[in-house]
Amino acid sequence: MGMTGGLVRASEADIARLRADPSALPAFIEGDGWVPPLREVRPKGLLGWLLKLSPITVSEVDPDAVPPDDYQPGSRQPTIDFDKAWQPLHYLLTGAAWDGDEPACFITSGGEQLGDEELGYSSIRALSPAQVRQFDAVLHQLTHEELRQRYDPERMVALGIYATKSGLLGAHAQKELESLLELFDQLRAFVTETAAGGDGAIAYLT
Repeated sequence: MGMTGGLVRASEADIARLRADPSALPAFIEGDGWVPPLREVRPKGLLGWLLKLSPITVSEVDPDAVPPDDYQPGSRQPTIDFDKAWQPLHYLLTGAAWDGDEPACFITSGGEQLGDEELGYSSIRALSPAQVRQFDAVLHQLTHEELRQRYDPERMVALGIYATKSGLLGAHAQKELESLLELFDQLRAFVTETAAGGDGAIAYLT
C-alpha cells in the first residue's frame, strides 16, 4: 500500500473549529462535512477566578449545537481524491518529490499544520482562502504542453516517486501521463470552484 492524498473544501469557520479541535479532522475529511462549533467554558470557583487573570481560555465542543437543516450525516464537503497519484501530480507541478515552491507545492506542503500521525494521517494542513486563490492562479498558468514536457519517468524513479521505470515505457508511459493530465484538470476545476466560493481547503496525506 502507498500513501494517498487529497483536498477537502473548508470554510474559514470550519478551519477555525478544526484548529481548536483537531480530533474532528478525520471525520471531516472522511465525509462528515459539519463540525460542531466550540464554546468557551467558564469554570467556577478558584479556577475560574485564576483564568480571568490570564489570557488562557478553555473551550469545548458545544453539546447543544444543532446542525443545519440540510445536514445529512455522512454527507461530504466537495473533495478531490488523488489516491496514489498525488506525488506524480505534485512532481508535474513543482519538479520536486516532496516540497517545492509555494503555491505550486500545496498538495504536499505549505499551509498550516493541523494534525499529526496520532490521527492516522501523515499530514493534515489547512490552506487559507488566500492560499487557495494563489494555488488557483498558478494552476491556470500551466498548460498541458508544459506538463507533458515536465513528465520524466527516469527522474521520477530516481526521486522515488515511481518504484521502477519498467511499467512506464511506450504506451504505458503515455497512458500514465494522460491520467495525470486528467487529474490536473480535475484539481484545477476543484481549486477554481473553491476559490470562487471564498473558501479554504484541508490538504491531507495518509
